[in-house]
Amino acid sequence: MTASMEQELIGLRREMLEIEDATGSHPKVEFRVLGVGPDRAGGALAELLDSGVSNIDGVLILGVAGGVDPKLESGDLLLAGRYSLQNGSVLGAGQALRPDPQMFQSAQQAALDLSMPVCTGGALTVDHLVGEPEEREDLRAQYQVDSVNMEDYRVAEAAQKAGIPFLSARVVLDTASQRLPGYLPGLAKSPYKVLTNVLLMPWRIPTMLRLKRQLQLGQMVLTNFALAYMKETGVVGNSRGNDGGRDGNQTPAARE
Repeated sequence: MTASMEQELIGLRREMLEIEDATGSHPKVEFRVLGVGPDRAGGALAELLDSGVSNIDGVLILGVAGGVDPKLESGDLLLAGRYSLQNGSVLGAGQALRPDPQMFQSAQQAALDLSMPVCTGGALTVDHLVGEPEEREDLRAQYQVDSVNMEDYRVAEAAQKAGIPFLSARVVLDTASQRLPGYLPGLAKSPYKVLTNVLLMPWRIPTMLRLKRQLQLGQMVLTNFALAYMKETGVVGNSRGNDGGRDGNQTPAARE
């Protein structure tokens, strides 16, 4: 299981440690932080897959995304059925990519088990923070997508080239009408900058508190979904009364 930032995995890591302590078992799953941005994340996964690691049966990326569909709210689960790249033709990208069908089916069942609504609309990979509602509206109209993120297309592309099944599961952080501050990327890299911003520019506190609440909600949704997905695919505990996956065999995602 991968993510662009450690914050997107921290809740799941904690839950997995508790499972290991309680059961004494060690689920066959690995966590990797790929970094933020399409080229960085895609390059990191390509390097990992090219390193000759032989026990990777599937790649699931977990993370947050920005909503561009006005109907989406913070905390909504996104299982995109299509990954596109902004200015893809200029950047030499091919057609839109799609998730592995079996992983996608398992993910939908996991969400159903949690009674968790799912958005399966397209996701657009961008190389910058989309902070203005006007830009979100333009991107939705141009690319016919419901959400934006900074990694999916290039990570899916790296997995596809290596012949590894891929799926993205994300949660809406900021909504289509929400304006994000331009200083946000810098704060994400340094807790010290967060502290100094609070002390020197206290008028930013309401915006930062809202984002903090949204991130906490996103972490909870991602953690609950990932646990349900691992149960569905047999990575954790028994799923459907067998040793792994719906058909009794290990699914492509059973060892990430």
